[in-house]
Amino acid sequence: MPALVAAGAKAVVVGPNGKRTIAVEAVPTGPGRTSLAKGEIIEAILLDKRAPHAGDAYQRFIPRTEMDIAVVSAGVNLTLDANDVVKSARVALGAAAPTVLLVEEAAQVLTGSKLDEGTLERLAKICAGACRPIDDKRGTIEFRRKVAGVLARRVAEIAYKRAGGK
Repeated sequence: MPALVAAGAKAVVVGPNGKRTIAVEAVPTGPGRTSLAKGEIIEAILLDKRAPHAGDAYQRFIPRTEMDIAVVSAGVNLTLDANDVVKSARVALGAAAPTVLLVEEAAQVLTGSKLDEGTLERLAKICAGACRPIDDKRGTIEFRRKVAGVLARRVAEIAYKRAGGK
């Protein structure tokens, strides 16, 4: 989900009352709950054509290879201008709150930057602070916040390189 949210994906929902298209992040409303009405299903996931000089990345931290449940995850989608400056960005965190977090403040920090060290540090701090994770056997609240910042920084760098940034 965080990768789809960061990419601005849309869900085509079909049901007894017809068809509608909504942002993917509007589908889950909490653990085990969705915004789908009775009889509705997701028919398709739509992604816009990637803009020139755009890139994205997603990573998740899992406690061990046998378990597919992420402790925390991060997705970043960004587009660069001709000078390798970020002109638009979306940052999403998973397993950091009851639903995927679209971190607007993190996107604002990336926008207008060339992903210098200071920007990446602010990004990590903002993402760590945006988390509202649970405390369980897979990780403490403090650990999940730290990992969210580390992953957001890491995937922002990967997305930047994929977009052609130097």
